Amino acid sequence: MDQEVSGMTSASKVLRYLAFGLTVFLAVLGSAFIIGETLMDPGGFPAVLLSASWFVPMAALAVYALRRPETATTVLTVVTALVASFVVLDGVFGIVPRDEIGPVASIVGFAVAVPLGLLGLHRPLRAGWLLLLVGATNLAGVLARMLGAGDGPQLGAALGGSSGAVAVPVVIIGGLFLVAASVDPGRNEGSPAAGRTGSALPTESSRRP
Repeated sequence: MDQEVSGMTSASKVLRYLAFGLTVFLAVLGSAFIIGETLMDPGGFPAVLLSASWFVPMAALAVYALRRPETATTVLTVVTALVASFVVLDGVFGIVPRDEIGPVASIVGFAVAVPLGLLGLHRPLRAGWLLLLVGATNLAGVLARMLGAGDGPQLGAALGGSSGAVAVPVVIIGGLFLVAASVDPGRNEGSPAAGRTGSALPTESSRRP
């Protein structure tokens, strides 16, 4: 029994670190691409302000998720709900003109997905579901634009654009965290000790002599 529990814990740890690594890769690649595009258009000081408007909050939440996962879980849940609502509303009503300003909804989704991916190292279950929500709302925004406008993007083209570039890897990372949580069901995510050490609390059987 102890070997089986140890095996599940090891598998969960491997999956969590795999998802964590993919998150770091996505953060570096995505940030470089978005900032590069912004420096090209509009360029100059406005590009610096636009880049800072999403990069600074993303970085702050990422550090917060790693250092304070207990409270960051609540904060990121609220932030994700707000972002998801905005992405869907933007897809339905076109709040931000994409052709003039850019894919703001996709960038906002990316900016919250990165901290969630780091939170998943300590809270895989909650982070996994929230990441799926971010990915699903990006896809919902694409479908809303397709249905709401005759000149909206085709599904294949949309998935290859900014929305798909966010939604697809985010869903994969979220799925990895959910699998990690499922193979180690004894992990107590609500415990401060679990958030600090990344390990499950002792079970009843392990406390018996």
